[in-house]
Amino acid sequence: MSLGSNIQYLYSSNLLDLLSKIGQIANKNSLKAYVVGGFVRDLLLNKPNYDIDIMVEGDAIPFATSVGQELKAECKLIERFHTAHIYHENLVIDFSSARKEYYPHPGALPEVTFSNIRDDLYRRDFTINAMALSIIPDQPFELIDLFNGKQDLDSKIIRILHGRSFLDDPTRLYRALRFGDRFNFIMEPKTEMLFEKAIQLSYPSSLSTKRIAAEIDKAFNEKRPLSLLTKYQNTGLLAYFHKSFSEWTRPDFKFSIVPALTTRLRSKFKNISDSAVFWCFLLSNMPLEEAKPLLNSSGLLHTVTSQVIDSLNSWQTLLSKLIIANNKIEIYNALKNSCPESIALLYLKNKNKDVEKKLNLYTNELASIKPLITGDDLIEAGIKPGPEIRKIFDRIIEKRIEGFSLTRKEELDLATAISNI
Repeated sequence: MSLGSNIQYLYSSNLLDLLSKIGQIANKNSLKAYVVGGFVRDLLLNKPNYDIDIMVEGDAIPFATSVGQELKAECKLIERFHTAHIYHENLVIDFSSARKEYYPHPGALPEVTFSNIRDDLYRRDFTINAMALSIIPDQPFELIDLFNGKQDLDSKIIRILHGRSFLDDPTRLYRALRFGDRFNFIMEPKTEMLFEKAIQLSYPSSLSTKRIAAEIDKAFNEKRPLSLLTKYQNTGLLAYFHKSFSEWTRPDFKFSIVPALTTRLRSKFKNISDSAVFWCFLLSNMPLEEAKPLLNSSGLLHTVTSQVIDSLNSWQTLLSKLIIANNKIEIYNALKNSCPESIALLYLKNKNKDVEKKLNLYTNELASIKPLITGDDLIEAGIKPGPEIRKIFDRIIEKRIEGFSLTRKEELDLATAISNI
């Protein structure tokens, strides 16, 4: 079964040509190369997926180097894992060596050795993710389906590849629910029985906080995070991240509005993080002295962790300030130094209609009011960098909030007057 026409239909002839070129380079080096993973699964589902993983039977390092040279593309090698990334136009293509995995104990990261395509596909989580697409010239875009992944895909089934799968890697418990929820698939009976046994025998207790946090973070990128978090909670998987979630009967429905909320706020706050907002809301009922060490051990990006901690630490104070704010300037001053994740958390936690109006006023109007002059203008005018500049900008913004239409010269005159006080 050739899937070349599917690629051309879903993407373009450019991607078809690129994969063909990589296959030709593999053939020239007497290697067999395949596209593997989610790209193949989604190709069969007629869904675009730009996560392109190339697996080669042999060492991926010299192969990726050759591909990078031929394509005149940047190539980043990770020699410890025999993997590489190639940055070609607007794509990042991952390269790996076909490998066999051995788990020294349940929940451990695997020890790996070079192997062949069968072993590489057999080590994967589910049959629907264990298919490959040959890209070598004598087998162009032929589906390699050794474990009936396409049949399970057509039957809308999640199936593990062997009986020790959940024991070897309990993160597959989270992934089984995630893929099931994403595609509206169900676990086949034996997989479901082993899933339930894994829960009963507490397999996830062997996982680190970091690995569980990574799975929860992936849930936040799904289309229905509330549905998925509810399934994590109902099966007991969420409690392995923190014991307090064992008493959580159901995640707050407001989880479902986070994507729309962050999209709306992004028009005002360019660098708002969806992931950080989700984490803020997930942990917002937990005491900060518990949430902070949990976040620090989660392995999340440092920027996300700091945004979440800052928001958890400040949102209640901000809410108190908003409640007593009586005019536009007081609303502006209450929120002006807040990170956008704090604003989002206020929307999610607030139950006061008056506060909601003040939040809308800030995000729709006040947050967009900016001086015409810049910091460079002030420095050119002889004002030293430092807190004085922030004070000047705040005063100019307050004047604009009060309804004054200042020209650039009037702003500079005001700045000079303030600096001379």
